Amino acid sequence: MKAALLSEESEIGAIEDEWRAFAELRGCAFVTPEWFRCWSRHRPDSATPLVAAARRADGSLGGVLPLIFDAARRPRAIRFAGAAHGDRFLPAARPEDEVEVAAAAMSALRQAGYGRYMLALNHVDADADWWREMASATRPAAAITEQQRSQMAYLELGAFDDWEAYLASRSRNFRQQVRRFDRALRRQHEVQVRDSTEATLAADISRVFELHLRRWRLHGDSSLAKPQTRSFLRSFAEDAQRRGWLRLRLLEVDGAPVAGFFGWRVGGSYAFYQSGFDPDWAKRKVGFVLLAATVRSALEEGAEEFDMLLGEEEYKTRFTNATRTIETVIVTRPRSPTHALVAGGALARRYGRRLAARPALGSVARAVRRVWPARDS
Repeated sequence: MKAALLSEESEIGAIEDEWRAFAELRGCAFVTPEWFRCWSRHRPDSATPLVAAARRADGSLGGVLPLIFDAARRPRAIRFAGAAHGDRFLPAARPEDEVEVAAAAMSALRQAGYGRYMLALNHVDADADWWREMASATRPAAAITEQQRSQMAYLELGAFDDWEAYLASRSRNFRQQVRRFDRALRRQHEVQVRDSTEATLAADISRVFELHLRRWRLHGDSSLAKPQTRSFLRSFAEDAQRRGWLRLRLLEVDGAPVAGFFGWRVGGSYAFYQSGFDPDWAKRKVGFVLLAATVRSALEEGAEEFDMLLGEEEYKTRFTNATRTIETVIVTRPRSPTHALVAGGALARRYGRRLAARPALGSVARAVRRVWPARDS
C-alpha cells in the first residue's frame, strides 16, 4: 500500500464513508471520522491534520490513521487526533491490513518531512505489531519508550445466550447483589432507566457531567473538570447520536436522575466512557444498578463485547471476563534531546508513583507530575 497525507476538508470528506466502515469494523469510536471532526472543531491553530489514507495498488482504500501534527507543545509531535480524550487507538483498517497501513503511513510521513518529529502513540495495544512497524520504518533507527501501561477490562458478550446465562457465569455473591440492589430500590421507589433522545440530549449529557463531577469532588480531580473537555465530548455525543451510536442513559428515582452512563456502540463494541451518580444515593448502589442494566441492554442488543475502556476500578473487573493491555509508545531518535526528555519523563513518573505511595512524600510526587505531565493533549 501507499499512503497520502490528507489535510484539506474536501480530501478528508471524500473518504469518510469508507473510513467510518473500517472504524466500525474495529469497534473503535476514537478513530472514526466523527471523533476526528470533533477534534477539528476544537483544535488549536498550531495543529495540522495529517490523515494518512493508505490505498492498495488497485486504488481501493486499505485503511486510515487519523493523525495530527501538534506544534503547540515542545517537543513537537505526531499523534492521533483527540489523543487527550481517547482511551484506545489503532488503525482504522482490517486487522490483517493494519501493519501494512501503518508502514505506508510512516513512509508518507517521512517523505513529507515529518519523520524527524517525535511520534506519540497514546493508548495502543501493547502487543500490536503495527506500531512496531512504524517504529522500525523510522530513519535513523528509532528509540522506543513504552510507558503508562494499563489493563483495560472488557466482557466478551458472545459467550452468553442471554442475561441469565451471563449471571450464571458470575459468582454467587455477584448474582445476589445484581438482583438485591435493583429489587430493593424498586420496592421503595419508582425507578426508570431512560435512554437519551435527540430532543433530550443537551439536558441529559449536562446532567451526566454534573453527576460525575459531584461524585469526583469527593475523590480528587476528574477528567471532566475542564470546560474544554466537556465541550469536546458534548460535540462528539451529538455526532454519535446522529449516527445511532450514542448510549446515554439515566437512572431516575421518583422522577429525579441519580445516576448516569455515557457510552456508545460502534460496530460490535459497546463502550463505557464515563458515568456518575449522586453521592447522596451511594448507599443504594445506584451506579451498580445502572451499570448492570446497561450490560444487560448491550447483551440483548447483540453487541459482541462490552468495553470498560480506561480505568482499573474494581467494579469493572467484577462485570468482565477478559482484559487487554494498552500503553503509550513514544518513538524518538536515539541520543537526541527529545529522547532524553521523554526517557527522563518516564523515569520521573515511575519514581513519582513510588513517592505517591508514601504519604510524607506526596508533595514531591505532585511536583514531579507537574514537570512531566502523564498525558498528552
